[in-house]
Amino acid sequence: MEQVMKNLAKPVNFRDLGGITGKDGKKVRPLRILRSGELVKLTKEDIEILSNEFQLRTIIDLRGEKEYGEKPDDEVPGASYYNVDILKKIHETGADLGSLESVQDVHGAHYHMNLLYEQMINNEGAARGFREVLDLLLEQEEGAFLFHCFAGKDRTGLTAAIILTILGVSKEDIIYDYLKTNEQRKEENEELLGKLTEQGFSKEQCDIVEIALTVNAEYLETAYHTAEKIFGSFHNYIYQALKVTKEEEMELQRKYLVN
Repeated sequence: MEQVMKNLAKPVNFRDLGGITGKDGKKVRPLRILRSGELVKLTKEDIEILSNEFQLRTIIDLRGEKEYGEKPDDEVPGASYYNVDILKKIHETGADLGSLESVQDVHGAHYHMNLLYEQMINNEGAARGFREVLDLLLEQEEGAFLFHCFAGKDRTGLTAAIILTILGVSKEDIIYDYLKTNEQRKEENEELLGKLTEQGFSKEQCDIVEIALTVNAEYLETAYHTAEKIFGSFHNYIYQALKVTKEEEMELQRKYLVN
């Protein structure tokens, strides 16, 4: 599996959640739940691997209309495409470069990102979006299920945290997977920041953009704390806001965990 993963040129920040330890020591099934950045500029080899070796059957695009309108996902034969705009009702997105244009300093950028995670938890529109993702995950019978946004870090990161929590993965392991984004986006981020420097962006401006392109455990902790404040716990957020039943939780564990 690892060798196949290395053969993918795109998308950036792509990984399989398979192998992570869930409830009762069982592991997340390999090549069933995938996360990534936007599915653009895929090579023919990438598409062949996703379609044939990974048996990709479902693509969930968490981006907004402007994002997918400008950069639509490449088609993968055999996969059904769904757009679930998590941030449709949230004005402060923080998940693309444009939405941080009004931020003046690094402190403001960190505040902006924490606010995003708070809003993704307490916004009913976002909850409906996460629930739609879970419904599609419940419906999936075979093959791989992939969800992504622009960079594969915020909307995708919280979606992964929700799914992995349902599968009984520890918070520590969820944060460990979340932080992999910084390693997997490092090369692309450095290239982009280098171009911005050449274009005359100041160090402060580049630092703000870097915050928009990386993850910080503090942000995911903000989501957990917001859920605890409103619902009592992150689990209760899943049960109450996303309306996941115990039966659905058990069904997802049955489908996506293996001894």
